[in-house]
Amino acid sequence: MLKYTITKSDANNGTKGKWYGRIVYDETIDMDGLAEHMRQHNIPYTKGQLKGVMADLVRCIYELTTAGKKVKLPDLGIFRIKTNSKGAQTAKECTIDDCLRNKNLSFRPSGAMRSRMWGDGNSFGVKWKQVEYVVRGVVSNN
Repeated sequence: MLKYTITKSDANNGTKGKWYGRIVYDETIDMDGLAEHMRQHNIPYTKGQLKGVMADLVRCIYELTTAGKKVKLPDLGIFRIKTNSKGAQTAKECTIDDCLRNKNLSFRPSGAMRSRMWGDGNSFGVKWKQVEYVVRGVVSNN
């Protein structure tokens, strides 16, 4: 079940006074935890073998995306390097630091993952629960 909270913005800009929802995450699963989770699904590989394959996958996605390629994993999504751009008055003024901002690794769901998330409007088949608030990662009113 996904938990979410609603908070009122007190920022001193156009968002002030508006209400926003945000997801509350219970924990972050690392590669070790993911390998253990996969192993529990009766996958015929050891946790160590799974971690090795995943480590190679991560390294290869890095190599390919930083070489200017997109990496598509069927029924999961597409990884790519993405930036935002700030306009410059001249081409000479458009440097990597000034014009290419917020350089990030981007993920866009595709295939079955995309249809589960947006295809039928069921919010990924997830049940949602509103919680009162979160203080230092501890959810209250669950």
